[in-house]
Formats: sequence, C-alpha cells, structure tokens
Amino acid sequence: KTASVVAVSRSDYSKEAAALGAEYYSLDDFSSALSSGVDVLVISTSILSFSSTVQKLLPALRSLPPTDCPLVVDVCSVKSHPSRVLLSSLPPSCDILSTHPMFGPDSGKHSWSGLNFVYEKTRLAGVVASLPGRKPSGDHAYSVDRAERFLSIWEEAGCNMVPMSCDDHDRAAANSQFVTHLVGRVLGRQGLKPTPIDTKGFESVLQLIGSTGSDSFDLFYGLYKYNANSHDTILKLKQALLEVETQLREKERVDVNAPGFGGDAGLLWFEGGGGKRLRE
Repeated sequence: KTASVVAVSRSDYSKEAAALGAEYYSLDDFSSALSSGVDVLVISTSILSFSSTVQKLLPALRSLPPTDCPLVVDVCSVKSHPSRVLLSSLPPSCDILSTHPMFGPDSGKHSWSGLNFVYEKTRLAGVVASLPGRKPSGDHAYSVDRAERFLSIWEEAGCNMVPMSCDDHDRAAANSQFVTHLVGRVLGRQGLKPTPIDTKGFESVLQLIGSTGSDSFDLFYGLYKYNANSHDTILKLKQALLEVETQLREKERVDVNAPGFGGDAGLLWFEGGGGKRLRE
C-alpha cells in the first residue's frame, strides 16, 4: 500500500513474493536487489543468525555510493546486540533504525491497533543516538524524513509508537517478554493438561504455555543469550520461588506448633453423627 517491496532470502520464496506483488531475489544476488533502488532495508532474521546475515550483506552495501545507502532497519526481539552489530559493521553513510514490533503473527493477526512498536533512531546522517552532540555528516533532514516515513507506516496502522533506547528496551524486555517465555517454558515442563474443573486462572496458564511453546526454542535462547539482563531475571525467579516456599514452610511450622493443631487440646471429637462428645 505504501511502497514497492523487494524480498531477499536464502530459500526460494519467489512464488510467495509474486503472490504478494513483490520482486524476489536470492541472497546470492543481493547486489541486484539493491540496484533496484531500495530505500529502506529491513533485516528480518533470527537473533542467533543476525550477525552472520549482516556480514553477508556488507559487500553489496559497501559498494554503494554514500548517497545511495539505504536506511537499515532491524526488527529483532532484543535491541542492544543488533544495534552494536550494525554500528560496528555498516558503512557510516547507512542510517540505522532499531525497532521491535511487540507482537507477532498470532497477536497481530487481525489488527495492529493499540499494539506497541518500540523504536530508536540509532544513527541518522552520522548522528548516533547514544553519542549526543555529534554534528550530522550527511543530509540530516532527508535521513530524519525517511525514518519518519517508515515509522508512519506502523503509526497509521494504529500501533502505539514507543521511542526508547536499545538498552532501556532490553532492561524492560527481560522483565516482561523474557520472563513470560521463561515462566511458560517452566510450566510447560510440568506437563500441565486441561482438567474437568479448570478455573479461568488455570485456563490462562494453559494459554501461556501454548503461546510460548509455539515459538521456537531458538527464539527463547536468543532472548537469553543476547540480552545481558536475562540471567538476572532467571536468578530473581529462582529466588522468588525459594522465598515463597520458605514462607509456606514457616506458616506450616507456626500452625503445627499452635494450640489446637495436630493434637487433642481445644478440639471436640464426636462419635459418628449422634452428637455424643467423646473427649475434649
């Protein structure tokens, strides 16, 4: 609706691209794809293969005149790692936009309205977001306009646009997205199944297990490996489980030692249903 699309992949998706009205090139012919006048390059690949994929794209990108370099956008579920890879690898003339649509094929199936879209203008015309004070090295107005036009696609689709630094995103994601996947995986290992007396709360638990289990383990591993905050989330979950167990055992200990628990003192015992008091 808003742009001509050129697709590039290792596998042959030429039929799928044609059905969507997009041009298709194999990854080996990436230079030809760029020569078609690509203005924005969206790298949509797994977290684990992000760095190696970027390395395969570099020769073609480095061969471009500085004025022809596209805006490079990543959509990974972690942000600091791909941001560092792009900043250290891409030609300085390539603008960088770090993004994370906080939804997927299931949650965004019917509408993107109200769904979060996180982004950082990592580098525009040589100005790096994490290094304020630098002067633009290119056409700053054009770079900003191009990034804004790309972001407007998501905004016009109803997304809730959230500007956020890559580091802040990863800190927040470790305690939201990663912990969701972590708890879902842990509960899934218990082999929980529906029962005839399920509560609404337990149905939500099963939905969590299903939604996290449907994602690949590579995605889960990528959220762990490439987010420095994820290990702390695991430690906090372990500590929280230990504290809850300790609280239960302490409550049990107090109840066992309380008058009237576990012994005869203070309890009335009756024989059958006749109401005869046996002992007190």
